[in-house]
Order: sequence, then structure tokens, then C-alpha cells
Amino acid sequence: MAARRLSNGHTHTSFCDGQNTPAEMAAGAYALGFGALGFSGHSFCPADGFGMQDETLAAYRAEVKKLQAEYADKMLIYLGLELDSLSTPVNAADYDYIIGSVHNISTPAARICCTDLSPEETARAVAEFGGDGLAYAAAYFAAVDEMLNIREDLVDIVGHFDLVCKFNADGRFFDEQNAAYKKAAAQVLQRHARKFVFEINTGGMSRGYLDRPYPDYWLWEIWRDAGTPVVISSDAHLAAALDFQLSRMTEKARNFGLNVIDIADVCAARGNIRQLFSR
Repeated sequence: MAARRLSNGHTHTSFCDGQNTPAEMAAGAYALGFGALGFSGHSFCPADGFGMQDETLAAYRAEVKKLQAEYADKMLIYLGLELDSLSTPVNAADYDYIIGSVHNISTPAARICCTDLSPEETARAVAEFGGDGLAYAAAYFAAVDEMLNIREDLVDIVGHFDLVCKFNADGRFFDEQNAAYKKAAAQVLQRHARKFVFEINTGGMSRGYLDRPYPDYWLWEIWRDAGTPVVISSDAHLAAALDFQLSRMTEKARNFGLNVIDIADVCAARGNIRQLFSR
């Protein structure tokens, strides 16, 4: 069987926190030989004021639809949204797919903290958990569990499952080998592994924070046992990162025995995602 062309369904543009316009991202993807490109701008999150508000969101959708027509005979383009767990739910029919992600959690001080903003913000949040990094991580996975329970009929792809580890290289804030940490992560993933498509996300690697993707390799075993479909993405915020480690990670995932699909498969199966499961 011929190798499939590259694709990436987790990308951000200048409409939210990306550095390039949608047109620049599309041109970059086409130059790299992509077969499909999905745009997944950030939803507006009232808790922190981040993301695309109504006027910007409308302009984003119009621009992506324009690019869909422009590239119709050259490359598949999909209109997606990365929906934060604290954002207001959207009309799924307005998008080709939705990535459900947790970026923010509430601390014991009742403050909303962003788990992937900076090491300094993470340190502040852990301090509000009494210095207990494992409690901080457990709160993150509980938020993922809650989001997926509430939005099972809305989310197509689960984004960066263990994003809470972004600034935790060398166990700076908590021990990722700790049994309690592994239990918190594994139990949530096991509960939802047969419900959604999950992503292998190289974004933390491309930014130099981690030497492995989200989620960590040991969690891949749960996907493999469940036949969970996975997509490979780079969470690109600039055109130069569109293909970051995609080929290598795709090969690694397939050699691991994972059910690797792409963004075109997700959009084609929308409404019946379970047909993508391999077992």
C-alpha cells in the first residue's frame, strides 16, 4: 500500500495565537506535500479572555472556507476548532471537526490557572496546591475526565492528553513515575479510550520543552489495547512547524501497533467515529 501523504489537524494562525495567516499556513503545507490540512483555532475562553471572540471567529471561518475553495483540486482543507474545556459549547455543525482540550484548571485558591502558559505560572499553581505537584496533576486529569464526560457528543479528537507535563522535564514539579500519577492518568485514558480519536502531539517537542510527545509513550499501550484511532499532529503555531516530527512519529506509532489515521479520516467518519476503531 502506498504511503499516505502528510497531514496535520492541529494548527493555529494569526486569528488566535499563531504567527502566520491561514493563507500562509496553507501555502506552507502545500509546499511540504501535504494531502490534508486542518485549522483548529482556539475557542474563546471567558475564564482567561483567551481565544477568538465572535467577530474574529466569523472572520476565521470565512477565511478557511475561502481556502477550501482555493485548494479544492490541490489539498484537502478542513475547518476545525480547538474547544477549551471552559469555553461555551459550540454548534458542531459549524465545523468539520472539534478538538477538545483542557488548558485551564481551578486551584484550591479558586483561581483559574493555565497549565501550558509558562514554568512560572505552573510554579505558582503548584504552590496553591500546597506545593503538591501530584495533586496539581491529578486536578488536571480530573478536568480532562469531566470535559470528556460532558462533551462526549461534541468532541471528535482529544487534544494533548498529558499537557500538564509541558514544563515538567526532569520531574521539576512532580514525579511522572509515581504510582499515584500513573494511576490518575491511566484511569482517565482507559475510561475514554473507546469513545474518541486521540492525538499524538509533538508541540512540546517543537518548542524545546520535552523530548517526547503528548501523551508519554507508556500511555500508548492503553490505546493499542483498545484499538483507539490516533492522529499525529504538531500543534503548529507557525508554518515552519507544520511537519515537525510527523513522519518519524507516524512510523514510531505504527511500529508500536497503534491505529494511526489522519484528519481526513476523522472528518469522513464524523458522526460515527467508532467505525475508526480497529478492534
